[in-house]
Amino acid sequence: MAKPFRSIVLLLALLIPLLTACGGGGQTAASPSPQAAASPSSAASPEASPEASPEASPQATAGAGGNASNVRVALVTDVGKVNDGTFNQFAYEGLVRARDELGVQIDFIETQQPTDYERNLDQFANQDYDLVIGVGFLMGEAVQAAAARHPDVNFAIVDYAYENPAPNLKGLIFNEDEAAYMVGTMAALVSKSNVIGVVGGIDVPAVQKFVKGYEAGAKAQKPDIRVLSVYIPSFTDPAAGAEAARSMIAEGADVIFGAGGQTGSGAIQAAAQQGAWVIGVDQDEYNTTFNRGAVQGADKLITSAIKRVDNAVFDTIKSVVEGNWSNEPYVGTTANGGVDYADCHDACAVITPEIKAKVEEVKQGLANGTIKTNVTVE
Repeated sequence: MAKPFRSIVLLLALLIPLLTACGGGGQTAASPSPQAAASPSSAASPEASPEASPEASPQATAGAGGNASNVRVALVTDVGKVNDGTFNQFAYEGLVRARDELGVQIDFIETQQPTDYERNLDQFANQDYDLVIGVGFLMGEAVQAAAARHPDVNFAIVDYAYENPAPNLKGLIFNEDEAAYMVGTMAALVSKSNVIGVVGGIDVPAVQKFVKGYEAGAKAQKPDIRVLSVYIPSFTDPAAGAEAARSMIAEGADVIFGAGGQTGSGAIQAAAQQGAWVIGVDQDEYNTTFNRGAVQGADKLITSAIKRVDNAVFDTIKSVVEGNWSNEPYVGTTANGGVDYADCHDACAVITPEIKAKVEEVKQGLANGTIKTNVTVE
């Protein structure tokens, strides 16, 4: 995401009213409780559904040992939970790993609604945490404002970048085109019709990188493959995504990649229910869109192009521990483990050893630089 800044500002202006409405409107934040905090046992396993108060505990979870026990790091999720299968959970897993491997103290707040962003961020900053991490681009403005209010506290945010960040502000972004190139490779090798499709969301640089990377990866395997693509001017229109996917299937596509938030999820659900193979985006959509296999069509999801938010969070915390903090954005790549492709889960029967080996070969080439996506964005 080399120069997404103007596009991101426009994107936020378009999306915040929509996503605020569907991301927690009507929920009432829990009453503050200075006694509630993540415990070492619950923090170790998102499956335990740990309860967290909107108020941060004055006693942060103690580190597991090491020479960084005086470093305190806090996570503020977007609306959701630390075991919800989204970026919230991946960020939390990176936080827990930093506690276990680096010995830092950790704590977290599960945001109840977008209007709580500022209060939750300030809760930790007022306690002089060394690093406070926000999750998701919807928190971009809130995190920037918090960094301005608390210049002595470092802040980082997942999936957002700033044009001229303050010294204490860092964006964690990703090379989406590399993840898309890997899943495009798989799509081409799985396809029997030699026609595949991708349903993108709003035409911004991050989505362009997904769409163009997917096509580049597919054509590297089958130069004559037909790649259908569309940009839909919304990230929150699953019905439009579904209709686009059905149109592509009618044109012969037998693999559909959804790269547009809820719009893309609508596309892959509809396509899977019609018998096409599908590919998710950002996180492993087997766990989210297909509810860990419980939703019809889960057996058609061959992979997802994922952003390894857990590794981004861990590496950022490590930079604080080692005294290497800077406001330069973290860029997740195949080489540093920042992007990857997900497991095939219930669809593994179609992923032959030869297909798996080829995708791994491509992954290695992206990591060592012998393969380039050659994707450019407008």
